[in-house]
Amino acid sequence: MRRISKAVVAASLAIATVGLTAPASQAATAGASERGTSGCFNWSYSEGTSTTTVYWHNTCNKKAQLFIWWKNGAVDQMKRVDAGAHAKGHIKHAGSVKSIEA
Repeated sequence: MRRISKAVVAASLAIATVGLTAPASQAATAGASERGTSGCFNWSYSEGTSTTTVYWHNTCNKKAQLFIWWKNGAVDQMKRVDAGAHAKGHIKHAGSVKSIEA
């Protein structure tokens, strides 16, 4: 009888552990962030549910431009960032990021 109880407890713990770890791994994948460098800029973002915010930093000693292409349904839209030397900032827009280039 005691062996059956230990087996039941072990099986219950295994099932509970699988149930707890599966959503956490899925959430980590969904919220994965993207980072990159283009020209004078370092940038990063994580896709949101309806909007995405891109954080940027101009690492050059001169004014520079960053072009961010957004995809919102069937519509593509470009937003331009004019940033002074060593400036940092962010830009938020509906949809997801399609590409970033300087």
